[in-house]
Amino acid sequence: MPYFEKRQRQTLEQIAEVKRILGATEHAMGSKIPTSLLVTSASPGEGKSLFAAVLATAAANSGKFRVAAIDLNWHRPALHQFFDLELNHSSTELLAGDLSTLMCSSGQDALDILTAPADYSDLNTPAFPVAKRLVEQAAAAYDLVIIDSAAVFPTNRMMMDPVMLSGIADGVVMLVLTAVTPKQQVRKAQKIMETAGATILGVIANQLRMSADS
Repeated sequence: MPYFEKRQRQTLEQIAEVKRILGATEHAMGSKIPTSLLVTSASPGEGKSLFAAVLATAAANSGKFRVAAIDLNWHRPALHQFFDLELNHSSTELLAGDLSTLMCSSGQDALDILTAPADYSDLNTPAFPVAKRLVEQAAAAYDLVIIDSAAVFPTNRMMMDPVMLSGIADGVVMLVLTAVTPKQQVRKAQKIMETAGATILGVIANQLRMSADS
């Protein structure tokens, strides 16, 4: 198969898979609108920020939702990169500002982005109450709120705790890097979040390689 055709086929398969995941998420959440969905993983580098961006784009393109994608991985933000945005907000703006003045356009009518603050390391105020307020404001203004968070492990005093965030989201999707992340670590992360009150909607196997006859 020529390279271009192979890449085109892979892209179409990926789009179809994201649409399937979106449909499964809709089914799991039932008719609850607005809905907030936290995307996390057990370990860093499993592709959660990319997945959050792709899922938000697919939801906006479906024509069913007005979508807000929020980056709450303030220690290591990445969501903005997938929409060619800069970290233009300061911590002070996020602490005091109204969500409507903070959202950035993604270039799609139905999708807005809230980027992380550029100076999070200088923030002296506990971040979780700010995050909770922003999620609540987003839920009041949008149909679907997709939250990109840090990985559950390793814990870091600088990060916004995804376990605490999982308790305020309506549902949680975990990304798992296939054949890399230990199952024990995934189960541990799931148990910790469920103890915090999280509703785990499912686990997404990232970079899954199917055999030719699968």
